Amino acid sequence: MRFTPKTEEELQLMTLLEPGIYQFQVSTATNEMSKSGNEMIKLTLNIWDKDGRLHFIYDYLLEAMGYKLRHFCETTGLIDKYDHGEINVTDCINRQGYVELAIQEGKLKDNGERYPSRNSVKDYIKKSKVESANDLNDDIPF
Repeated sequence: MRFTPKTEEELQLMTLLEPGIYQFQVSTATNEMSKSGNEMIKLTLNIWDKDGRLHFIYDYLLEAMGYKLRHFCETTGLIDKYDHGEINVTDCINRQGYVELAIQEGKLKDNGERYPSRNSVKDYIKKSKVESANDLNDDIPF
């Protein structure tokens, strides 16, 4: 059997989604407490890659990350709940929208090794912004 040898880092990167904008659906949402004792909602996002493979990305909604909380509510149709100052986990389940993903480099462990890199949510994107960006992707030469 012939194959191309890969480093651990290359193998880890193969399981990650490229940075960019993706559609998502919230599969689970649970109430949690942050390390500093603040309320937050832990989300599990279902995201499908270009080959149809399902990826699970975890994200946290909390008041300290206000822009992300508001943008999540905008893209999922929960802005009225946001404007009233309260959303619940049941409000989040099965909601869909657009998310901008990044790759977060793995942090250094005490023993000098690194944790694996992972995808992270950079922000939630309103559909109108996605559509206007797609309008710019035409084949008209300048």
